[in-house]
Amino acid sequence: MVLSSIYVFLVGFTNCFFFKISWSASDFSLEGDYLLGGLFALHEIEHETTLYSAETTECFRHSSSESGYQMLQVMRFAVEEINNSTTLLPNVSLGYEMFDHCSNTKNFNSILNLISKNGAIKPKEKLNNYQPKVIALTGPYGSTRTMTIAPLFTMDLIPMVNYGASASALSNKLHYPSFVRTIPSNKDLIEMIIHIIQWFGWNWVAFIGSQDDYSSDGLKLFNKYINNTGICLAYQEGLSLNANYSLALKKIDKLNINVIVVFALPQYATKIIKAAIANNIRDKVWIASQAWAMNQQLPREPGIRKIGTIIGITERLLSVPGFNEFVHKARGTTDVGHNDSEGEIKSKICNQVCDYCTLLTAEEIINENPTVSFAIYAAIYTIAHALHKVLQCDMNECHKDTVAKPYMLLGEIKKLDFLLNGRQVKYDDDNDPTISYAVVLWRTDVNPPQFEVMGSYDKLPEITFTIDNSLLPWHNNGSAPFSNCSVECKAGYSRQPEGFHSCCFTCKKCQPNTYVDFSRDPYTCFPCAESEWSDEGSTTCKTRSVVYPQFTEIPSIIVMGLSATFDECLAVTSSTLPAD
Repeated sequence: MVLSSIYVFLVGFTNCFFFKISWSASDFSLEGDYLLGGLFALHEIEHETTLYSAETTECFRHSSSESGYQMLQVMRFAVEEINNSTTLLPNVSLGYEMFDHCSNTKNFNSILNLISKNGAIKPKEKLNNYQPKVIALTGPYGSTRTMTIAPLFTMDLIPMVNYGASASALSNKLHYPSFVRTIPSNKDLIEMIIHIIQWFGWNWVAFIGSQDDYSSDGLKLFNKYINNTGICLAYQEGLSLNANYSLALKKIDKLNINVIVVFALPQYATKIIKAAIANNIRDKVWIASQAWAMNQQLPREPGIRKIGTIIGITERLLSVPGFNEFVHKARGTTDVGHNDSEGEIKSKICNQVCDYCTLLTAEEIINENPTVSFAIYAAIYTIAHALHKVLQCDMNECHKDTVAKPYMLLGEIKKLDFLLNGRQVKYDDDNDPTISYAVVLWRTDVNPPQFEVMGSYDKLPEITFTIDNSLLPWHNNGSAPFSNCSVECKAGYSRQPEGFHSCCFTCKKCQPNTYVDFSRDPYTCFPCAESEWSDEGSTTCKTRSVVYPQFTEIPSIIVMGLSATFDECLAVTSSTLPAD
């Protein structure tokens, strides 16, 4: 009854759906034996208003997002490649239904379309009898958008094989039982950021994010994982799109913080970097989270070289072989430069419209941010491999008469372990993937700017992390910038706390017969034992030793002579005393 009420409420504001229009030859739709859902942000709402009433939005009326269109093309390519394969799903074809997903709260129309059957949603009695329009889906991009719609899929165990939501909460299988992702969670991303900070010996850092689930989750994890690492979070803030970015950066500069973690979505990161340039913030180290580490526009921003060094974290394998050729072929059969009129747009299905997409050239699509390209590619292949198992396919055919329900695919996904372009694809107990990160350096000193791989982080078969320091052209005379609250104490000096942060201290020289052991406690000069001693400013105590002089040594002769003289004096004195 509760589920029925939820559906009735949601159907109430899907005012541009559930009517049949024949437009299967578009980028958004393809017929097949089994349909996959795809959610991509081809447009972005710059300022979302609070939702007080049930309503939907037409995404094409908002700002374009070319990277979202590239993501959609990656899914189309993966499906075409699988359909052309003679071994994965030999006699089975995959189709898709994809939508422009531009809002956190106003795109339920497309969601209801995907979980419907023949244009309608009916209350379900048994999970075994439920067969929605799609057997699985990928997307959307972003943690907030994913967490908003996930319950509508996961409560029916429809696999959500996501390419762009990294919030750690999504690993909770009690809340999101059918959520699977092909990108690492924020937990892994934060661990790698901490590895980078420790590699260079920094401990005085700032953390800037945006006001969304992605950033707030990252900040929470960062605060948790820096415990007992010696790293101090000197400044933290979550910024809205209309916040005072200049004020936040000036505060950071005043605190002498030289390392800034920007854990934010691209639109926020863009504002932060542009504000840094405008306010003449210089010679900082900027650590870019995966969401904007491969941003294609920012490296070309005038004046970006002055703000310092930008280090990004991204997936190790970004390229998808064959994709470029696919795009060139697709553009060759598309009327490039043709722009749909508003009348034509209104005749198409809601949020399956992209008026700017046909204006893009093949090069423009290919050169968009590739950060999640392999993640989308892996998501589609994950679904295909699971379907291969459910349909009991061999090298020649699949058993098409076998019923394939979404929950059956989910069971097979949990057991998958296959190679895709040399990369292992498998999932742990939380349905999270294997970890393989790359550290990239923004080379803004060359034209055009480049992203140079300078390090890596893997967790299988064991944790390995490395950075090639020689590739870093530091802005500070070639040496790593200093970003510590205090200069480390010299040997023999103990730290004396100063202020709130443990990283801030003065140094005091240990007194004689005391010592300081940094591995034990850098804040205390410990007393030596009774049988030990030390000089001023020591790091260890020395054992006291008893020395017996030789009989023939001059000091021994002198002592013996003095002793004999003393004995004689005593004898003379005693002989002159009167008897009792």
